[in-house]
Amino acid sequence: MTEEKKFTRKKPSRLIKIRDISPSTDGPIRILGTVIDSSPGAALVQDLFDEDRKKAGSIWITIEGTLEVKKKYLIIGELTEKTDGEIKIPWLNATLAHDIDTLDLNLYKEILALEDKVVKTMSG
Repeated sequence: MTEEKKFTRKKPSRLIKIRDISPSTDGPIRILGTVIDSSPGAALVQDLFDEDRKKAGSIWITIEGTLEVKKKYLIIGELTEKTDGEIKIPWLNATLAHDIDTLDLNLYKEILALEDKVVKTMSG
């Protein structure tokens, strides 16, 4: 007789702008960003998906390996906080970083808008 393995499903990651991250943000998240500083095991990523580039947020991520500066990545992970004195700083523990340098960002945004429209039509 074979033993059945049970797998717990993870919640899907949701796309979020870095400046919209708050202490109440939970579950896995997905960001699109450009690496602006990198060292082995950590990187500072600026939001690529934010329309207002001057107000685009940035976040430190913890990652296995090293990401290349100026490259664009899709990053999935869980939010945590690091404490610096009394200030709590959000960090992203990345489980996946995928190179998206060749991604057409405008086309990607169009697809997301179409997906949102379909979901609203199907659920309403």
